[in-house]
Amino acid sequence: MKARYCILAATVQTALIIIASPVVRAQETTTDGYVTRKEYEELKAQMLAMKKELDAFKKERAVAPEQASSQSQAVADTHKEVAPSPTPPVVESAASLLGTTKFLLAGWAEAMYEQRNGQASTFSASLNPLFLWELTPKILFDGRLEIEPSGGGTNVNLVNAQISYLLNDYMTLGAGEFFSPSNVFVERFEPQWINRLPDRPLGVYHGVLPNISVGAQVRGGFPIGPTRVDYALYVSNGPTLDTFDARTAGTLDFNSYTDNNDDKAIGGRVGFLPIPGVEVGYGFETSKPGFQGTTFADLRALVQSVDLEITRDSDLLKGRINLFAQYAWSKVDHAVYDPDGSLGFGPLPLTAKRDGGYAELAYRPTKLDVDFLRNLEMIFRWDHLSGDPSGLGDPSETRWTLGLDYWLSPSTVIKAAYEWDKPNGQRNKNALFFQTAMGF
Repeated sequence: MKARYCILAATVQTALIIIASPVVRAQETTTDGYVTRKEYEELKAQMLAMKKELDAFKKERAVAPEQASSQSQAVADTHKEVAPSPTPPVVESAASLLGTTKFLLAGWAEAMYEQRNGQASTFSASLNPLFLWELTPKILFDGRLEIEPSGGGTNVNLVNAQISYLLNDYMTLGAGEFFSPSNVFVERFEPQWINRLPDRPLGVYHGVLPNISVGAQVRGGFPIGPTRVDYALYVSNGPTLDTFDARTAGTLDFNSYTDNNDDKAIGGRVGFLPIPGVEVGYGFETSKPGFQGTTFADLRALVQSVDLEITRDSDLLKGRINLFAQYAWSKVDHAVYDPDGSLGFGPLPLTAKRDGGYAELAYRPTKLDVDFLRNLEMIFRWDHLSGDPSGLGDPSETRWTLGLDYWLSPSTVIKAAYEWDKPNGQRNKNALFFQTAMGF
């Protein structure tokens, strides 16, 4: 509106200057530098019309503020009539101060049939709910239960329960019961809808590596140019050294959730990702596993492990290849077990050493055009566990397993596998498995 007003005013002023010019001559014929009478009359008519429009515009502008004021007052009065009475300020309740209600129930369920040589065939099932709660964007909780039938009842076990605090983009603090970072399989692949075979590798579940730790940890990751490093460091209750049984003397029991001395286990893992889809890692844990006040109190145990994970899509093979591998070694300082022979197997001097691990290769033809074939996955695994350090317990054991999976959805799978298992010096324990698992 303001721009239009300025244009009209300027046009009127120009017209007045032209009309008022002393060089105007009332002539019927045109002479250079003059206008004719006809042109003069036309210009005058245009000027009068524009002046009339300008006057009307000024009048319109004078009335507009009064109308706007009247309309504003009417709106204000209407708002005053319908607006609710002012409410008192809300006082935040004690419950709301406790945090948010961002809660997620996840986990998996499984059912399996196992037929192993020398044992009765059996069906089994379990439910593993995983509870995730975000108290605030920086404070998190995660916990998992394992629920399975046993005899005439049901076993319910607490697998882990941890409170975490996100310190920054590169560091997270955690405390509670957590999966041991040095055991990559337990941390990443244990859920049965992620584990591609029905059973689990020997070397990561039989006293070579810790599975669960109770303590505190700090973990995170950071980029180094195009590569990346992941890390985890923890302090926890340490394992217990078995000294009372001839078969298991010198072995480490990682299933004890209370410590037997004032020394705490210290461990961790460092992973390096040189290129996308490839990670190599090194893990360790050092502790004093002997009971406080005994001759074993100063013995030190060291567990070390290396792991490898490779995931590749291959156009040549028309699918995806996954390779997972981990190998671990444990060592306990030299000691004499049952030194006075009172337990019936000593004196037994030894440096307790044990090792074990696995390598697993999986192939899925994800680039084929046939849906049925795309959903199939073939798996091969080798796993090994050395014998008990005393030489009186379980012998070394090596297994070979072939499996075939069919994926009903990205988190629902049907598995079939056959396992060749012959411990040294014993009859074979070959097994046939069928399993279905669903993640949710």
